[in-house]
Formats: sequence, structure tokens, C-alpha cells
Amino acid sequence: MSPLGKFTFALLGLRFFGADGFFLGMLLGHLLIDRTVIIKRIELWQHQIDDNIRLLLPYRWYRYYNRLDGNFWGKIWGAVLGGLLYGFNGFIFLFIVGHFAFDTPNSRHAKKFRKDFDIFWNRHWCKILGGIIGFILHSRVLLFSGIIIGFFLDNFRLERSFYKGFGLGWLSKFWRKISPLKLALHSKEARKVSFIQAIAGLAAKVAKSDGPVNESEIRVFKKIFEIPADENSKVGKIFNKAKQSAEDYKPYVDQLKILSEGDLNLKETIIENLFKIVVADGPITPAENKIMEKIARKLGVPQGNFEILRRRFEPTCGPQGNLQDDYGILGVFCNASDAEIKNRWKKLIVQYHPDRLQARGASAEEIKAATQKMAEINNAYQNIMKSRKIA
Repeated sequence: MSPLGKFTFALLGLRFFGADGFFLGMLLGHLLIDRTVIIKRIELWQHQIDDNIRLLLPYRWYRYYNRLDGNFWGKIWGAVLGGLLYGFNGFIFLFIVGHFAFDTPNSRHAKKFRKDFDIFWNRHWCKILGGIIGFILHSRVLLFSGIIIGFFLDNFRLERSFYKGFGLGWLSKFWRKISPLKLALHSKEARKVSFIQAIAGLAAKVAKSDGPVNESEIRVFKKIFEIPADENSKVGKIFNKAKQSAEDYKPYVDQLKILSEGDLNLKETIIENLFKIVVADGPITPAENKIMEKIARKLGVPQGNFEILRRRFEPTCGPQGNLQDDYGILGVFCNASDAEIKNRWKKLIVQYHPDRLQARGASAEEIKAATQKMAEINNAYQNIMKSRKIA
């Protein structure tokens, strides 16, 4: 739910095209960046750059860099963009905006702002587009007409009420089947609700495959997925109904296959999250492994990718246990998240950095041992991260 695309395009539009460019740029940023895989790519590049900086910095600089805890890219964005487009005042203002909008992951106010802002655009972008067209053309008639038409289009995107009202549901299904845009007519929020409902049913089936569903599996499900408050009761009914039996899981897989079509990363995320539920009550059983293989095959996840995902949740972290030593060096479990592993890696770098020991007057033997330990830590971290990158 990053507003990076909206803010960047809006600022560029305001600088070069005035108010018209501001609103149009925000809409384009929402549709072309924030609702696509581009924003995920940008976040991935950011993490890779951060890792490389940590590996290259000497300790006397690293200890100051580490205090930033990685939460500074928003301020850099604001400072650079504001300085280039609007001078000193823009530098100061957007530096503050960048800090609040991007660099405060633990602030409940910033989280609420990002979430509500994203939901607003997902629900109303057709109305906004209609209003922008009228605003650009300086026509009050087109302005209000565009908003009214956008209202019906948004209603159609979210509820498909147009087709339901006229008994043309078959036409909607046919169009989504042949359209190259597939589910692009549906908002990100609507797809998320549909996704959660389908994954709720599938998670219940998987949890039921090795016996009764227990509380630990339900807690893991609630922790993994952020369920909207207005969907709690509906998701609960789906989960409770689905957990009665491990059979008839295919309809849920079919729905997830449509929602994840063409997105291998999302399919792998589905399998990974299901495995987290599977291991919540103990090791993977043959029954759980069997149903997971069927789900992965039906979703279209390659067998090799599935095996790599499964090995992440096996106690030995692989058939030969070749990564077990690496996890042991970092002191984390093999099913720890990427964020947990990275945080542990950063703490160990601070603890064993040779420059730090040298500044404290350590002996040559101690510094040599710390240097070797640092090499082991970095090597273990890189091996684990590489093993988690699925080709």
C-alpha cells in the first residue's frame, strides 16, 4: 500500500502541467505503479541496495547507518524530488512528507493514512477519472457527468451489479475469460477480498487434511492474512464450513488460479502461506504433503519450485541439511521470515565487526577470530537468501 507512484507522478504533473497535471499524475501513478508489480520491484531493488551498502561499509560508518534501520529511502525520495522540482522549500516539505509517508512503518497514524489513502483510490478511481476529464476541459457539465458515470463504473467494478441486475452474469464471466485484461476491471481491494475468501476455504481444507483443525492453525491464518473488518464474519463462515471436510477443495483452488493467473510469485506465496498453516501444529504429514502437491499442481506451480518451498518448512531445511549450518550460524529457525533473518544478520554484524573490537583494544587473535566469524555470518546470510530466491 505504498503511495510512491501517486505522489511521484502528482508532483511531476504539478510542476510541469499545473493543477491538471497534479490530479492526472496521481491517477496515473495509482494505476501504473501502485496497483502493479512495479511497486514490488522497486521495494526489492531498495532492499538489495540496502544489503550491499551494509556489506561494503566499514564499521565506523556502519554503526551510524545501522541506527537508521533502513527507514530513510522516503526522505531521500522527498529531498531529491523536492530539491529538483521546487528548490529549497520543496526540499524541506517533501523531506517531511517522505518521512511520514514511507519511513514510519511502526507508526499507527502513518499506517492508517497509507491504508485509507489506498482504499480510497481503489474504490473511487473511476469517479476521479471522470472528474479529472471535466476539470481539464473546464466544463462543469462534463465534471458532474464524469463523476456520475464514474459512480456506476466503480459500482460495476466492485459489485458487478450491472450484470446482476439485467441477468447478464454469463456475459461478465465470458468477458473475463476472453479479455486480455482479465481481472483488471476489478479493484485491488475487490480482488483482495475475493482472494482472502478463497484462501480461507483452502486453508481450512489443508488444516483438516491431517485431522481436526486446532487453535494454533486458526491463529496462524489470522496472523498471516489481514482480513478487513467488514469481511470478518463472511471469512469466518467460509472457514468454519470448509473445515468440516478436506474434500471439495478444488473450487477454492480454481478461484485462486484465476486471481493469480500469470503471477508465479503470487502462486508461490499462496503455497508458502499454506505451509505456514500446515506446520503450525507440527511437522508436515504425508496427508498434508499430498494435498499441498495437488494444490500446487493445479495452481500451476512448477514441481521444482514446490520442492524448494516445502524444504523451507522441513526441520532439516533440506534433504542434505546443507543450509542447517547457515541457519545455525545466524541463530534462527529455518522457517523464519526474510525480515527476521535480516534483522538477526544486522545484529551479528554489529557484534562481531573487527573494527569495533579494534577500537576497544582487542588483541590480534581476537580480531582475526572476529574477521573469520564475520565472513561466516555474511556467507551464511547470502546462502540463505540465495536459497530463497526461486528461479
